[in-house]
Amino acid sequence: MPLSVERVVQTTSGILMCVAAGAAVGQTITVGTASSTTATFAGASQSAGPFPWSDLGIAANASVAQGDSSVATGGSTVFNLTNPLTAGEQVTSHTTLNVDYTPGWSGSVSQASVTGNANSSFVYSIGPLNGSTTILNASVSSPSSPSADLSASLNSASGSSVGTSSSGSGPGATAAYSVEARGCVIACVTVASASLGVTVGTQVQQSVSVTPTVTYGDLVWISTSPISHYSASDPQTFIAGTGGTIANQLGALGQYALNQGQSFYYNILPEVKLNMAVTSQAQLSLPASITASYNVFGVGGSQSFPLGNLYTLSTGQQGYDVSTTFQDSEYYSVKIDLTHSSDFGTVGGTYTAHLTNGDDPLPPDSGPCAGMPVGCTLNIPGGPGSLSGYGTPNLGPLIPGDPSSNPVCAPAGTPDAGICINQVTTSGGPLTAPEIDATTSASALTLLGGILLVTRGRRRLRRVRKASAAFHQVASALNGSKTLIPGR
Repeated sequence: MPLSVERVVQTTSGILMCVAAGAAVGQTITVGTASSTTATFAGASQSAGPFPWSDLGIAANASVAQGDSSVATGGSTVFNLTNPLTAGEQVTSHTTLNVDYTPGWSGSVSQASVTGNANSSFVYSIGPLNGSTTILNASVSSPSSPSADLSASLNSASGSSVGTSSSGSGPGATAAYSVEARGCVIACVTVASASLGVTVGTQVQQSVSVTPTVTYGDLVWISTSPISHYSASDPQTFIAGTGGTIANQLGALGQYALNQGQSFYYNILPEVKLNMAVTSQAQLSLPASITASYNVFGVGGSQSFPLGNLYTLSTGQQGYDVSTTFQDSEYYSVKIDLTHSSDFGTVGGTYTAHLTNGDDPLPPDSGPCAGMPVGCTLNIPGGPGSLSGYGTPNLGPLIPGDPSSNPVCAPAGTPDAGICINQVTTSGGPLTAPEIDATTSASALTLLGGILLVTRGRRRLRRVRKASAAFHQVASALNGSKTLIPGR
C-alpha cells in the first residue's frame, strides 16, 4: 500500500534497503495521491447602528460563517526509470538517471451552506430614556452548497486556481414606528416627534478558492551498505522534475568523503509534493429601504433611503495551506564501486528496494496538516469581520444636546425653551413582509411616511392622537391589523 511521508514517520524510524533479485530495467513505481482535509470556520460577528440617527433608528446584530470546507485528492502518479544503468557500466559525477512521471490526479472541493443570524431592532436613546423593539430575528443559510472539480488544476503544470460560490435570500420584515418625546409636569407637552418606516431583508453569500501547487521529484541519498538505515546525517537532497522528467545527476550530492575502491548505493525515492492554498469568504447583507420624518423643537424635515444594503457583514478572506508529501514504499538503488577518488567508477547494478524499519524519519512535511496522513481537520478562528453599507455612518443625534444629560431640555430660542423631556412613547411595530432580494420594490414604503407634529397643550395633543390613529390605519392596510406599543 502506498505510504505518504507522514505515514513513514508514524510507522518507521528509518529505512532498510532490501535488494531485489534482478536489475530494475524500465521499473515503474506508482505513488498514490489520496488525501483529505476538512476545515471549520468560526466566522465573524458585529453590531451596527442605529441608523439614520445615533439616538433613534434601526440597529443590527449579525453573525455569519462559512460552511465546513472539504478538500480531497485521489488518483496516483506513475514514475518510470527510463535509462537504468547496467552492471559493469562506467559512470562519472555527470552521469544522469532520468525518471519520467505521469500525473493522474483526481480531486474536489466542497463547502456546506453558509450560516448566519441577523437581529434587527428599532431603538431609541434620549438622555436616560431608551428602548428597543425587535423588527427581525432570523437565522439564514444559503439554499445550495458550492463545489468544484480540482482534477484539471492538479494535473496541469500551471496549477491554476479553482473557485466556486453560492448565495441565497432569507426572511424579511416591514415595520413602522412613531415616537413622541414629552415634557410632563401637570400636563404633557410634546416637544419632539418622529416616524420611521423600514423594509428589511436578509441575504447570504460565500465563496471558496483553491490553488494547488504540485512538485514532482526524487529524494536522493547515499548509503554504504545494501542493508543500511536511512539517517538524516546521510548526504541527501531533493531533485525537482520539470516537463515530465526528473534528471538525477550522480554528482548532485557533492563530495561523499568516500575512498577509492569503496562501494556505495545511490538511492532514488520518487515523491509528489502538494501544497494547496484554500481561501474562503462569507457575508451577510441586510437590504433595506427607510423613510423617516421628524419635528424636533420646532424644526422639521425628512429623509429617504431607497433599497440598498443597510449593512453587510463580511468575514473577509480566511484560509489555510495544506502541505503534504506522497511516496510509495519502493525506491531505486544503484550500486557503484569507486575506481577513482574523483570519479564514481563502475556500476554494480540497478535495483529496487523498500522502506522498512530504521533509525531516523524522513524529512517531515510543513504546515498545519504535517503528520496527518489519513485526514486533516482544522479549526479556523474567527475575526472581527468588516462592515459596509449605507447604514454604517449615521446623521448624528436627532435630538440636539448631550444625549447623556439628565434630562434633555429644549434649548433657548425655541418655542418650548426650558421644557425637559421626561417621557418617551412609541407606537407601531413589525409587519410580515415577503423575502427581500435585489429586485424587490420599495414602493410600499411610501405608505409609511411620517406623521409629524410638535404639540403644545391639550388641543395639539389631541391632534397627535388623531394623526397616530391614521398612521396605524395605513400600517394595518399593508398587512392586517398588528399594533405594538412597547414599554406600556
